[in-house]
Amino acid sequence: MTRTLPPKFLAAMIAVRALPGAPLYDGDDDRIVSQAISDLEIYKSAGVDSVSLENCHDLPYIQPPIGDEAVRVLTAVAHEIRRRFDKPIGIQILEAANDEALEVACKADLDYLRVEGYCFAHVGGAGIVQGSAGRLLRLRKAFGCEHIKVFADVKKKHCAHALTADLDLTEVIKQTELFMADGIVITGPFTGVEPNPGDLERAKRATGLPVLIGSGMTAENINRYFALADGFIVGSTFRTHGKYLEELDPDRLAGFMSVFDRLRQSGRP
Repeated sequence: MTRTLPPKFLAAMIAVRALPGAPLYDGDDDRIVSQAISDLEIYKSAGVDSVSLENCHDLPYIQPPIGDEAVRVLTAVAHEIRRRFDKPIGIQILEAANDEALEVACKADLDYLRVEGYCFAHVGGAGIVQGSAGRLLRLRKAFGCEHIKVFADVKKKHCAHALTADLDLTEVIKQTELFMADGIVITGPFTGVEPNPGDLERAKRATGLPVLIGSGMTAENINRYFALADGFIVGSTFRTHGKYLEELDPDRLAGFMSVFDRLRQSGRP
């Protein structure tokens, strides 16, 4: 089934609790599922356009494989979220576990992936991340899940990009478009840090693909960024004190949604 993201969409991030094998895993798989459902219900009440699953609590992140049990539990989470939500759902598995993310997305009928390490290599927290585009799209075809979109991070946060220091942002974007991504994700250097507006302007000039902002949006700055992007993946600002791994704060979420909905209804910042 094809589910369409609206113009200027908001994708709210569900921070999945630590999965089996991770240092913070507490052994309670039912709690992992119930916490994700709880976040979903809060987001549904707020009227978000989409939700995206992310294994945020699996610190420190490892490169794939992330383990069969982790994939099993995350797949169970994805099935339950899909059963309760008829709008687009995305997924990202850190760090750069893109094949596993695609596996979960196909099994649970999700709609898009957020992919790090799609085009060119970079250095992540767990080491060198190789470009995955060719393998990932071949796997997507083999799975018969070509309707699942790929939103690719370029010059991603929390990473070192010395390996591609001779390539500017627009060159990476053009290569990412050539490698058949469905959208481009621009971030600041760290979670919770807003991107450089100039990067977004360059991205829009470099490609006709949708340009998404993947970090740093708040109720206080969304009006400055609204015109610069086609979609917004937002997580930390909805949580207590705006902290990455805290519980969802419905008041912070409502404050953001009030500004975001007003901007979208007006059609301009």
